[in-house]
Amino acid sequence: MMSGLSKSRLQVASSSHTVKAPRAIIVFFVKAAVLFIVWKSLYLLWLRPQGTLDAPLTFAVGTSTVGLLNLFSHHDDFKGVRSFPKDGMEEGTEPGGVVDVYRNGENTLRIATACNGLEIMVLYVGFLFCFPAASPSRRWTFLGVGLALIFFLNIIRCALLVWIFLRYRQYLDFSHHFLFTFIVYACVFLLWYRYARPRTRTGQ
Repeated sequence: MMSGLSKSRLQVASSSHTVKAPRAIIVFFVKAAVLFIVWKSLYLLWLRPQGTLDAPLTFAVGTSTVGLLNLFSHHDDFKGVRSFPKDGMEEGTEPGGVVDVYRNGENTLRIATACNGLEIMVLYVGFLFCFPAASPSRRWTFLGVGLALIFFLNIIRCALLVWIFLRYRQYLDFSHHFLFTFIVYACVFLLWYRYARPRTRTGQ
């Protein structure tokens, strides 16, 4: 028969084994927490007030959206107008500037800091650097492909929002806040899945 002392030792060992999280998971969340704190500190204290990243990215998304719309229109009806409004914005100012997409004098879409895709790009990159990669080349490949895909998806999203605004305005809010957000995040999760899945024999 097993003594009471042996039983208690067995129970303690068993319970400590079940509660202990794998080291890889702990390292992942520690890295994620550190990156989040560093990024938010840099962004809120320096990058956002100066518009260092937001200004060029918002401008690039805006001009690319206008170019895509004009590519599929019979005439060059669409025009992007860049401005730095100080009134009417939720936070008082928009350091990164905005790009208003006009069609024949009508404002069809405003692309501001919240719409330029920077946050989801940072989220995507953060996962790549927190999760152990098969090789540095694999990480950098997914970094370049993923950022390019997110950028182009955002351009398509903005162009489709303009099209919905002009033709099916009643579906604009649903498309803006739910449908296209789901599609973009689904693509990002798919990239994460491909990146995190076990390596094949070819190392890809």
